[in-house]
Amino acid sequence: MNTIRQICFLFIIIISVTACKELKFPDKIFEASERTRYERSYSGADSLMVQWKNSFSSAVASRLTIGESNTFTFFADQAQQEAVGYFLELKQGDLLVIETSGVAPQTKIFVDVFEAGTDTGKTKSEILENGKFTRFTETSGVHKVVIQPEIGYRNTFELKIYTQPSTAFPVAGKGNREVQSFWGASRDGGGRSHEGVDIFAPRGTPVVAVTDGVITRTGNQGLGGKQVWLRDGILGNSYYYAHLDSILTEGGRQVKTGDTLGRIGNTGNAAGGPTHLHFGIYTAGGAVDPYPYIRKRLVQAFGSTTKIPEEKRIRVGTNLRSGPGTKYESFTLVSSKIPVKILTAFGSWYHVKTADNLEGFVQRERLQK
Repeated sequence: MNTIRQICFLFIIIISVTACKELKFPDKIFEASERTRYERSYSGADSLMVQWKNSFSSAVASRLTIGESNTFTFFADQAQQEAVGYFLELKQGDLLVIETSGVAPQTKIFVDVFEAGTDTGKTKSEILENGKFTRFTETSGVHKVVIQPEIGYRNTFELKIYTQPSTAFPVAGKGNREVQSFWGASRDGGGRSHEGVDIFAPRGTPVVAVTDGVITRTGNQGLGGKQVWLRDGILGNSYYYAHLDSILTEGGRQVKTGDTLGRIGNTGNAAGGPTHLHFGIYTAGGAVDPYPYIRKRLVQAFGSTTKIPEEKRIRVGTNLRSGPGTKYESFTLVSSKIPVKILTAFGSWYHVKTADNLEGFVQRERLQK
């Protein structure tokens, strides 16, 4: 009887909580992924859907790797429904960006991004919206990126996969070269490590809000001297600005990205040293390396679309590599001239696939008719 009462009580609590207008659950928490919805709505030949799903599984299993900034050509094959998958090293705070060029707005290009080793059944496949996809990186490590056009798509198109900072830079008019002391550097003779970065600039240089938020605290105390704390939400990150010469905001104030919070100095334990900003980021789990959040990066422009070569056999003695360049591991030496399918082109390096699903990168000069 007690068990029944407990179940009834729990049911009432659940109904009451979900009915409460003040508590809102994420709209998409129970939604199917874009890939799943597409599979359910597809009304074409079953054989094409099977092929499409098999190509996705093959891309997930691929061991190929790319760097953090890439522009390449995707050769879509209507007959094969191919997908490509690449490992990519990402750091917490990176904003991953994927863009396309030469794709009609109504075309569905599916994107799956997940940590290496993740169960793909739990990932949330998405579609590029207006030719662009972005995702904040929550965990540092190797991730897999899978790209696949919808069934029947047959046009060649350009892709860019790169990273950007996820916040603004905290010192007005400055950039990467002014960051001269990094996360983890030894402090106090090895007694502690640096939980942030130091950005050097002349006294009085404005420091600015890296994101929208609320000022939670200001003051002049401890190692940080004159300092400002900015929080980006109730459960968000806290951003720490220290060693300021002056504070130009106050606790409780709502600020927007780029608003001036204070000016660079050398207060606290920086007294007598060069003027700089100590900048730190604190999550629910503690301090994290702020540099990926703020590091500025150049973005390659789209180039001209590479034409698929007529030569579709690999020369004998060719090394298949795990990435588009000689710095990547060579894992197979081709001992016979074999036909290949060309999936993508990274400049003069081509991602090829054999009939038995062996994949790798080869240079253009290693292909022949």
